[in-house]
Amino acid sequence: MRKEEYRLIAPDVSRLVHCYSHAIQNPEQPSAALMEVLDPLFKAMGDLAPFKKNDEAKGIWIMVPRGEITDWRTYEEAKEYEEVESKKEYEELWQEYYPFETEWYFVGISENKPDARWQFRGLSIASREKNCLIVNADLKDGLREETWYKEEPAIELCKLLLPAVENSMRMQREGTYNKYVADNLPYPYRTGVIKRSAVYAALPEYKDRAFDGLKPEQIQRYRDLITSGANDELKIGRLEKMTANDFFRACELGYKAIGKKINDCTPVQLYLKYSDGRDEGLTGKGHGLNEGPGVDFDDPLAWEEWYFGSHGGGHPWEVVPGGNSTHMDLFVRHDKHALEWKVRLGDMTQEEADHHPVGFYYQITGKHRPMESVNFYLALHDAGLPVLISDAKEILARFDASDYIGIVPHAVIPKYCENMFPKEYGRVIDFMHVYKEDLVKYMDDIIWLPEDPAELL
Repeated sequence: MRKEEYRLIAPDVSRLVHCYSHAIQNPEQPSAALMEVLDPLFKAMGDLAPFKKNDEAKGIWIMVPRGEITDWRTYEEAKEYEEVESKKEYEELWQEYYPFETEWYFVGISENKPDARWQFRGLSIASREKNCLIVNADLKDGLREETWYKEEPAIELCKLLLPAVENSMRMQREGTYNKYVADNLPYPYRTGVIKRSAVYAALPEYKDRAFDGLKPEQIQRYRDLITSGANDELKIGRLEKMTANDFFRACELGYKAIGKKINDCTPVQLYLKYSDGRDEGLTGKGHGLNEGPGVDFDDPLAWEEWYFGSHGGGHPWEVVPGGNSTHMDLFVRHDKHALEWKVRLGDMTQEEADHHPVGFYYQITGKHRPMESVNFYLALHDAGLPVLISDAKEILARFDASDYIGIVPHAVIPKYCENMFPKEYGRVIDFMHVYKEDLVKYMDDIIWLPEDPAELL
């Protein structure tokens, strides 16, 4: 923390926000000093209506001038950090950090309802770069004099934000705030959609990656199967009995289809070589969650004992590893528990459940690995196995470039963002950021979604 007084300019706000690097932090008992500067922010937004999806939280955009280039970092400091070698590079770096004359921050506050069992107050800041929870104050035990939690940046930040919040609230009460946001919010903060065909046309390499590993005839076979209804849960049949080796042999079919080296490996050896490895004791050689001695690979009863009793929280189905959204699973499903739950939830009558097929079947899930997923699916289908592929229509729309790609704000990681997009654009499964150079390529093709309007109580 520097000694000099902070000012309401973007470099100072960003310095303070960057003191909190994590989007999530544990609740902490706050000091009186922090609550003293937090109270005016809550009062300033007192007549602001809460979010429709969370009536304990509310927020508003504030506009902060970026200041002068020397407010960010002096030329000497930049040289000292070996970031620049010339004045020109220094100015270019400044423009990269602060490309807009005004920076926008979304200030969010939250607190329990008065009748809640315990009390808290929260303050979050969304900048162009990140979303940060600044204050997560646990008030059930009141305040304390000293805290290990670094409160000084939050205290300084609350002081800085207050006049900007008051300005936005004044605009809201005057009826000018929502139009100003709609007309002026810069693209790095906005959400939108763009037709995949427009992206393919502007970026041929993006299209090449999407089709990598798939031949036109394979895509056509996949299209024929999906449009014919062959991917229907009621049409694929069931396996009355199953063994671990049945599962490993299905994996082997898929591994061959996606070009994995088979050599002289047995099916289980291939599974151990190419899968995630956290198999919950299925092979006896896995690692991670729920390790175990393994089962008899040829015994249906041993499989059922493991399947219905032992496994639960690991990754035995992750046959092509990847990140949280980039792996591919070959699930083994059984109707027994699913039907019980559907009847219990009222989604199905008992009579419908009694006439529903029951048994084991495969389900491939890997919308972000279409090459592997489609090839796995075709291989298992051609072998006569009961198999479904998840997100089948969405994958097909990706091949046909008939779907939308979601554009998310730069502070949002472009994953798991399905709920950010209205149903009128279909199920959006791919997400991206756009930058200045992208706007030149397909600005006219972007549909920017309107910001949720702020309302007063």
